[in-house]
Amino acid sequence: MPRPERPLRADDGPIAEFAQELRDLREKAGSPKYLLMARRTGRSRTALAEAAGGDHLPSWDTVKAFVEACGADPLEWLPRWERARETIREHRASPVAAPAGPQPPTPPQESADDVAILLRLWQEQRDQARQSENHRAILSITIALICAVTGFASVGVGPVPVQVSLALVVVTLAFVGAMSSHKYYERHQMHMNEARRLRQQLDQLRPHLRIETTWISSRTEHAARYPRVYRLRLHHLWVIVHLVLALVGAVLLARVVLLRQP
Repeated sequence: MPRPERPLRADDGPIAEFAQELRDLREKAGSPKYLLMARRTGRSRTALAEAAGGDHLPSWDTVKAFVEACGADPLEWLPRWERARETIREHRASPVAAPAGPQPPTPPQESADDVAILLRLWQEQRDQARQSENHRAILSITIALICAVTGFASVGVGPVPVQVSLALVVVTLAFVGAMSSHKYYERHQMHMNEARRLRQQLDQLRPHLRIETTWISSRTEHAARYPRVYRLRLHHLWVIVHLVLALVGAVLLARVVLLRQP
């Protein structure tokens, strides 16, 4: 069963008053479930539920979707939302003497739309990082296989110019593979750093979820469980593999040159 909404009072402020009006509208519409309202409007269920939560003033797009889902006219609600917004601004701008004693933290006023935007951006950065890693893996494996086949074929096969050409191909491709692997790692890290900053912003918007603290704790526990392997970076291994292949190609080239000498 859905969790019941916490009771609101009009004297709690303009945000609570506006949220109560939205609740009354939903009740008159037959109290449709937020999931059904989300399907009707394309707005997220969380955004619609938080619009009537009384913790913050929702954006107009969310209010418009809420009103439409309840079968009311959004144009009639636009002045109400604007009045509530102006009242909130006036309250924030007017100096108020702080009461004595410790005060509870002020709840965040950001809307659920901000969270949805940050989540979409975070997911996009994670997808881009995963894509960079996939491209790196495919390119590295392909180049390694080509270098291995070419290097094997260059051993005593065909005339000397052909052997020299094959050895040069191995050296060139191996260096290209090493540089490409390092470049893909740089792009991967760029997207992961962006995702980390977005995660930190989400943590600031929803501190009660303890996103950042949980993430750091999980990473620390994992690093302690696998201390040696955790420090190892796959892109370092692939760079080493490509450099070894380049060295093999150089040895093959030197072998051909030395064998040509009388």
